[in-house]
Amino acid sequence: MRIKRFALLAVGAVLLALPAYPQGVPTGSISGEVLDPQGAPLPGVSVTASSSALQGTRSVTTSSNGDYIIPFLPAGDYSVSFELTGFASLKYSRRLALGQAMGLDAKMNISSLTETVTVTSQASSDFSQTPQVATSFKAELIDKLPNARNLQAAALLTPGVQASGPNGALAVSGAFSFENLYMLNGVVIQDNIRSTPFALYVEDALQETTTSTAAISAEYGRFGGGVVNAVTKSGGNDFSGSYRATFDNNNWMALTPFKNDIRNDKLVLTHEATLGGPFVKDKLWFFGSGRFHSEEAAATTAVTNISYLQPDDQKRYEGKLTYSPVRDHTISADYTHVSESQQGNVFGTVLDLASLVSRQLPQDLFSANYTGILSPKFFVEARYALRKFTFENSGSLFTDITNGTLLLDQSRGNARYHSPTFCGVCGPEKRDNNLFGAKATYFASTSSLGSHNIGFGVDVFDDKRFSNNHQSGSDFRIFGTSAIIQGTSIYPVFDQNTFIRWTPIFQSSQGNDFRTVSGFVNDSWRLNNHLSFNVGLRFDKNDGANSLGQKVVNDSAFSPRLSATFDPKGDGAWTINASYGKYVTAIANSIGDSSSAGGVPATIDFDYLGPAINVGNPANPISQNDAINAVFAWFNANGGTSRATRGNPSIPGLTSKIASTLASPNVTEFTLGVARKLGTHGLARVDGVYRKYHDFYTDQIDLTTGRVTNNIGQSFDLDITQNNDSLVQKDYKGLNFQLSYRVDSRLTLEGNYTLSETNGNFDGETGGSGPVTAAGVSGPLFYPQYRNAVWNYPVGDLLIDVRHRARFWAVWDVPFPASAGKLTLSGVEIFATGTPYGSFGTVDPRPYVANPGYLTPPAAVNYYFQPRDTFRMENTYRTDLALTYSHAVGIGKRTELFFRGILQNAFNRLALTDFTDAGYGSVAGCGTGGCINTTILTARNSSKMARFNPFTATPVQGVNWTYGPIFGQPTNRWAYGLPRVYQFSVGVRF
Repeated sequence: MRIKRFALLAVGAVLLALPAYPQGVPTGSISGEVLDPQGAPLPGVSVTASSSALQGTRSVTTSSNGDYIIPFLPAGDYSVSFELTGFASLKYSRRLALGQAMGLDAKMNISSLTETVTVTSQASSDFSQTPQVATSFKAELIDKLPNARNLQAAALLTPGVQASGPNGALAVSGAFSFENLYMLNGVVIQDNIRSTPFALYVEDALQETTTSTAAISAEYGRFGGGVVNAVTKSGGNDFSGSYRATFDNNNWMALTPFKNDIRNDKLVLTHEATLGGPFVKDKLWFFGSGRFHSEEAAATTAVTNISYLQPDDQKRYEGKLTYSPVRDHTISADYTHVSESQQGNVFGTVLDLASLVSRQLPQDLFSANYTGILSPKFFVEARYALRKFTFENSGSLFTDITNGTLLLDQSRGNARYHSPTFCGVCGPEKRDNNLFGAKATYFASTSSLGSHNIGFGVDVFDDKRFSNNHQSGSDFRIFGTSAIIQGTSIYPVFDQNTFIRWTPIFQSSQGNDFRTVSGFVNDSWRLNNHLSFNVGLRFDKNDGANSLGQKVVNDSAFSPRLSATFDPKGDGAWTINASYGKYVTAIANSIGDSSSAGGVPATIDFDYLGPAINVGNPANPISQNDAINAVFAWFNANGGTSRATRGNPSIPGLTSKIASTLASPNVTEFTLGVARKLGTHGLARVDGVYRKYHDFYTDQIDLTTGRVTNNIGQSFDLDITQNNDSLVQKDYKGLNFQLSYRVDSRLTLEGNYTLSETNGNFDGETGGSGPVTAAGVSGPLFYPQYRNAVWNYPVGDLLIDVRHRARFWAVWDVPFPASAGKLTLSGVEIFATGTPYGSFGTVDPRPYVANPGYLTPPAAVNYYFQPRDTFRMENTYRTDLALTYSHAVGIGKRTELFFRGILQNAFNRLALTDFTDAGYGSVAGCGTGGCINTTILTARNSSKMARFNPFTATPVQGVNWTYGPIFGQPTNRWAYGLPRVYQFSVGVRF
């Protein structure tokens, strides 16, 4: 009766939790069919799964059709036994990857004796034979390899993934980097704007990471790229723990050819500790971890090459409880807190120390999860989670015109100086999310139509942001034509090509909330030994309120997911997979809020027509402060902010609005693949992936969008943010090869290779803003009469494109006497072709177009003087090595001391790559042109270049345009990728 009462309460809890959040719950299942010697279904067989990762054991009985399922299994190494009176017992050893639905069939022989046949898998594959294109890596393997030990490093071991997004963000199967989904213990842990993952974990606490890049089930939504899902440890029936000290030194990294590349010789220690075990065995487990890191990285400013330090002090804490009050019911709760203080932080490319800021970045994450097996065929789960992240003091400490105005140099790619970007004394910015969710699963067994594992659920995800997003301390920026640089001194050059940007916030934010309510149904259908299918349908409804509480998004979409697996012989030796799917992203927070006046800055530009400042390289140039004061003296004397604007301004709530039909960007995908078992030792797989992206964010101003008028009678052209699926385009073609082979018990070889192309006319994101619209200088619907597709938004390979990418690694356990300890050597060989970039600058088309009726036609639009993929970064070749050693000590049965040493880029092969592919995240990455200068000089930013009619004339290099003085050259040391660097750690674990 007690169990029945608990089950009823559990069902009630699930119903109360609706709508809820099923996707990403990091448990798997084992299912299959049991046959007798003649191949007939064998009912009544007791199937039992046991593992150190599982509280107690899980037992089920095969149905009348001989099939079974064991749900809600955490990732780990399992022993699965099959027992029936009169038959020889079977026992299989298998590893269940994170979230994996593993098939395990058995054929039992008649026996009059009590005997058990044990079958141990020798394969070491981290990928499966199912349609889903995914890899899974245990923390133990990641620790043996010469990688970072975080989510990004594990994801980069997966084909179809490259760190070519802005600031080294991961681009998966051609998607924008902000369209990935990152989860920890089933909880979304990514930033609300750029969608990069927060490090809300301790590396030694990670248990396993799975990366899915194609053929992804309907249980997952709100993404258009890939899904990276990790789980942390949960404790166990035995006490276990670890302490690790990792030793780094900035001076242990080789210098790059970048001018004035420097290192500071200071030892940096990172401390990690974990502890887990039982409060009550098989009932209540605990796990806790902590990480403490403080460093001072050396850096230099661009062009001026001023050295500075970037101190960063961070502390992470995690606590987790796992409780099983009765058999087959589990409740878990997890809390993580991060405190971090950063100094010397920069935004964009900076030229001086005045651009640096000191800020704090506190974070919190809480989640609670319930799983319950209500009957052998009916299972439920529910989840709640809350994540908080805050920027404190991130920006300028001055709000006056002189000290709080940001200066930019147009001739050097808008490099920044004089004052930090954003305002650090205008209040904190909060980027939070929360979710609720539930899912139910029913296992149906039939004699003629096979077995069906049917899951259905709903979820609600709230993406929330509170920000008064001041773009500078004074709300002004000056885009100078150029700058005179004398050593470390910078003197702005202001002339007729200079303009002033005013970015006021007219109304304070109330906080926005972009909610996605979803429902899905998914049937994992096994028809027979030869055919299985996955049939799913997801429904997502976006309901968004902007920072003034106004509803601006009301969109919905269905996402079908279909896949099939054909096993010609029914023995798993060969499998052929095919799939079709549609993925629908959530509305990007910054796009959905772009028309709100609440905390969102306007962008209003004014031409500077005052006295020339520092033109002609004067002997005694005017200082930055005096130049700023002179500009604003002229500006205020000539109408100030009531002057005529330069181009159409963006005034949220007035000049821009969200189309009532704004939809979520989405992608259609087709895959076809073949997998082959290599005996019992390995697996090889090849998959073709084609993706077509749809419904891009665009801004439209044309003769149909109309005008608006402000309260003082000024009129402006109206800008409408909407979708476009005809003039804006992007597609991806990829071919993935994977191999995993265990040569013997000591040597494993694995790796993958991707041949791909990402093609289109819209890069769609920046390092500073994350998702952006097709608008302004390169927008087909933005004053269309003033641009031409051939030179304004040409089709070509996009900035994230990496044509060839390969990673191969070997792990060798060196033959050693047991008394001498365990020694493992590993190596990773990396190859990647460079990303493309083109030569484009801005031109003023206004003199060459008869204005058809616009109030403020554009003063600057992009002109591609060569194809957008004319140039490519250099190819990357890298060899990484690692040595791990452990030795048992006489304290307990499993206590050992360990050492881990890694040497990355052992031969120091450096190239201008623009992305590191090292797995360290944004600290060590550039991507999308962030580390290579691509400045083109035209009449817009150089008095030496002549104007031309972009519609009738062919521009001449050296006359109408030319490469900037440092075009194609690095802007910082990370443009060379990761130089040779070594690191080691020591510790104890038990």
